[in-house]
Amino acid sequence: MIKLFRNIRKKLINQGKTSAYLKYAIGEIVLVVIGILIAINLNNGNQNNIEKKQRNEKIKKLRQVVYNDSINLLMALEYNQKNMVRIDSLIAYLKPEMSMEEYSFCTNLFSLTNMQFRTSLPDVSVYNELINSGEFSKIEDIQLKGKISDYYIYYTHFNNLLQKFIDALYVTEKRLYYDGILSHKYFQKDLELTEMADGYKAFLEVMNDQTKRRIFENHLFELKDMHHQIISFYNYIIHNMHGIPLVPEKDD
Repeated sequence: MIKLFRNIRKKLINQGKTSAYLKYAIGEIVLVVIGILIAINLNNGNQNNIEKKQRNEKIKKLRQVVYNDSINLLMALEYNQKNMVRIDSLIAYLKPEMSMEEYSFCTNLFSLTNMQFRTSLPDVSVYNELINSGEFSKIEDIQLKGKISDYYIYYTHFNNLLQKFIDALYVTEKRLYYDGILSHKYFQKDLELTEMADGYKAFLEVMNDQTKRRIFENHLFELKDMHHQIISFYNYIIHNMHGIPLVPEKDD
């Protein structure tokens, strides 16, 4: 093809047809430019298809990640709800005329519930990949994109708040021991009979001291409130998941 064009140019020059040669040369340049543009468009189209396929694969992975997160959230909700019930049972048993069996029951419940919270961290690996690669901004479904952004924003924000609340609660928990309200020695599992008897005697003193009892009860209510806060935050996150596909796609 190149040889044919070269022969045509030589023939026009030899015949002295300068005007025709210039027109031909311009036409040849236009053809070359058109060919280059077509090649670029084809290459861009292929590249866009490759990027779109890769982006869809990551979105598919993100769907699996969100699904796994939802399971972890539900497990956290169930755990914290159970602990709220246990704390209610513990509070109901607190009284000045407590029996040894009731004291034993209370110490077991307290060891199960005191500062025992379950939180859930989101898996942000795939989301960060989409953000860092710039592919997240190319997602065409605006509503879905907004839902995903809100989901990770709320998840991270709520977990940061919960950690601050829990850290503050540790400070109040220390007061129980540093101020001599309770003794670690008597609030452990599998106590010896002698230790159990001593602990029972010490705990009856707490139950019959209005100030100490109120401090202990307030700590239990703060524990319960912390569980309730976790449940409220995570229920909000689950509610915000509506609109985000939770069930992973199955491979054909």
